[in-house]
Amino acid sequence: MASTTPDLEALAESCLQSAKTIKAFLATSGNDRLAFDSQALPTFPKSDEATERARNDLRNAARTMYDLVTGPQECLMESSLTSLQWINSMRYICHFNVPDFIPETGEIEYLCLANECGVDPVQLKQNLRFAMTNRIFYEPTPKTVAHTIGSRLLKQGHPMRPSVQWLTEDCAPMIAHQIDAIEKWGHGSQEPNQTAVNFAYGGNGPFYDFISSDPIRERRFGAAIQAVAQQPASSYIHIQNGFDWSSLGHGTVIDVGGHMGYCAVAIAQAAPKLKLIVQDRPEVVAMAQDQTTSVVPAELHNRISFEVHDFFQPQKTLADAYFYRKCFLNHTDQYATDIIRALSPGLKPGNRLLIMDFAQSDGPIEATSKERHYRAIDLQMLLYYNCRYRALDEWKDLVSGADSRFEFEASYRSPGSAMPIISFIVR
Repeated sequence: MASTTPDLEALAESCLQSAKTIKAFLATSGNDRLAFDSQALPTFPKSDEATERARNDLRNAARTMYDLVTGPQECLMESSLTSLQWINSMRYICHFNVPDFIPETGEIEYLCLANECGVDPVQLKQNLRFAMTNRIFYEPTPKTVAHTIGSRLLKQGHPMRPSVQWLTEDCAPMIAHQIDAIEKWGHGSQEPNQTAVNFAYGGNGPFYDFISSDPIRERRFGAAIQAVAQQPASSYIHIQNGFDWSSLGHGTVIDVGGHMGYCAVAIAQAAPKLKLIVQDRPEVVAMAQDQTTSVVPAELHNRISFEVHDFFQPQKTLADAYFYRKCFLNHTDQYATDIIRALSPGLKPGNRLLIMDFAQSDGPIEATSKERHYRAIDLQMLLYYNCRYRALDEWKDLVSGADSRFEFEASYRSPGSAMPIISFIVR
């Protein structure tokens, strides 16, 4: 944390300057109306780097001002209470399908809405009125309720609905039992079946066994993952811009755990001389090779191939570079080490290990909106897998501990990417 005491007037001036930058962008882009009503923009328009920087600066400065004038004691109580009831109210609202019975435009009486949802009108009003303090729904009159843009996003059919329901309905029991899991299986467990998920829901398998056991839950989780994948920070363009693929010449790159081949296509397009091999489970490879489901363009068929491989087993296919994108995210250090060691038998000097994954800052933690988001995801990894987001030094320790021949080369990050590409070379 900064050693200097934040100044309210300086923070306010920062907010003003950032607001002017944002308003100027909105005026030129034709989207000059930021609002909360049901017809407002659901997301901030795609913007340039200066506007994105102004957005981040404004959010951080405004939050700092709020926290300063609220005071530490009140902040602690407010955050604890409102975070708890945010989960409670969103779970109620989604579980009983409340948004679906409110007209797109216009209003509905509480009594009528309660009857449509099959719920108690008093409890309905309690939950909706708390949500309204977060600009989810609003009251045209004390007896009626209507949509805001925030509540419209919770209607069935919108991708935000399953994402919010996954977090507030499916994950809530995990959070409630995180400490129980630690008490039962010990601090720092490396096992994927000794998690908050296992304690909350039972079962002896890892997270994906839990997901696949319930089709509704599986769809909700899939929607949440898809929402993240569609963010600009997760774009495949960052694979192309995050490493000099042409430097590998006419070499071969294996995309380990590469699923349908999206990453391989991006790499092949960036480096016309490279050959790509995508390795994954049998059912995934079968789908990737099926002409009806293939994502590989016809002009790349002669450069991208698929083969079955379990990345915990010794790597039998030789290559110049082995690329892993978000493969280690779901594995504790113990099992991530096993994955890296599986490469060892076929490695030769000059081979590269390229890891595209989240790398947390090594520096002091700052109370910013971006840092808060990633630290929250870090804790989600603990819930699901007993895992964490690693810092760059932790990636270095993990790889060198698995095979001392690997030497850290560099960490490359495409502008706007959520993940760097971390390069290690065999010496």
